[in-house]
Amino acid sequence: MSTAVVFLGPSLSREHADEVLAGADVELRGPVAQGDLAELLARPRRRRPGWIGIVDGVYERVPAVWHKEILWALDEGVSVVGAASMGALRAAELAPYGMRGVGVVYEQLRRGQLRADDEVAVAHLGSEEGYRPVSVALVDIRATLDHAAEAGMVSPEQARSLSDVAARLHYPERTWPQLLAAAGTGAAPTGGAAVARWLRRHTVSRKAEDAELLLRHAAEGTLPPSEEPQWSWRLSRTEQWRTARPPTSGGSRLHEALDLVRLRGGWPELERAATLRLLAVQAQRELGQRPTGEGAAAWVDQIRAHVPERDLADLDSETLTEFAADQAALVQMCQRLPTEVATAAADTLRLRGQLADLLEEVKASAEAEPERLDARAEDKLIARCAHRAGLPADTDRTQLASQLGFSGVAALRRAVRRHANQL
Repeated sequence: MSTAVVFLGPSLSREHADEVLAGADVELRGPVAQGDLAELLARPRRRRPGWIGIVDGVYERVPAVWHKEILWALDEGVSVVGAASMGALRAAELAPYGMRGVGVVYEQLRRGQLRADDEVAVAHLGSEEGYRPVSVALVDIRATLDHAAEAGMVSPEQARSLSDVAARLHYPERTWPQLLAAAGTGAAPTGGAAVARWLRRHTVSRKAEDAELLLRHAAEGTLPPSEEPQWSWRLSRTEQWRTARPPTSGGSRLHEALDLVRLRGGWPELERAATLRLLAVQAQRELGQRPTGEGAAAWVDQIRAHVPERDLADLDSETLTEFAADQAALVQMCQRLPTEVATAAADTLRLRGQLADLLEEVKASAEAEPERLDARAEDKLIARCAHRAGLPADTDRTQLASQLGFSGVAALRRAVRRHANQL
């Protein structure tokens, strides 16, 4: 496991990032999403990074990184540093709790000079295109216009007016030609096309500068200064947090075993069987028909006769009796919940004598050094998973993730990275 993990997207090109890191033990990942930090923290301690950097993150169509994930990392002694974009926003919000920030954007957020989240937002392409931005962040527009005023390309009044116009545009529309067109004849400088070309050639990117600064800290293993925490705190392990966070240790292996089933195309059939099992158990309980006493013991005997012993090895006597009673259910009625389906899926694998083998594979994967994948290799493995599920390789990734049983594209990609050697 790398000593540091940095989540980077459109703020700085991968090529430039690789030059800055110059072979340092830093793993670069795409923009952070909800669950990404939790996934790192759910690993055994020896496989966790000690340093996490957040530059870019997703939002809108995909849930953004959860504040409590960052607090969990800080509570576990993992350093978390933010800069430039989503990282600067979260660092400014969580500085009183010990998250560190670096760069101009972070400082402006902490001082209240920047207030809106969309100051750092950009539209960008996907991983296949290196997350290349197709609009300009408002913080970079302001910095570039200040530079243009100093160079005499626009007047100070025009720079302020154009900044105001840019702030009114929706962030995907913030390109130099659209900005000058939206400004109209009153605010736009004369020779608009030439000015637009100059602005594109001389864009000042505060975000790129800040992202590079964070990468240098990551490469050197150093930390920027942090604020003195305003109060002593400990992470509150609420019920909501326990439900949302990934399981650790044995529970993590169980969920990774289910991920292997998903990646191999077996989830739809397994999910149907698991859901049917849940429906049966719920109806059985509602009708008061759950076996007890000798009836339950008889079901335990049947289970032992048909299920390999190694697939029952992790069940104590009471849990085995419950498992057997569940298997005795005959009717179909239950509210389908993802966490319950996962548990029922594991039980179904138990009945098939497949669970222990899958858990052995997960254990072997956990002990092996994870394979580093670039975006192209990752997409090839995803296409292979689609083929195994009988789907075209170019199936829409959101649809494919749903078909394979994942909560979203981010969860699919995380599973592919974890189990690359087994695909």
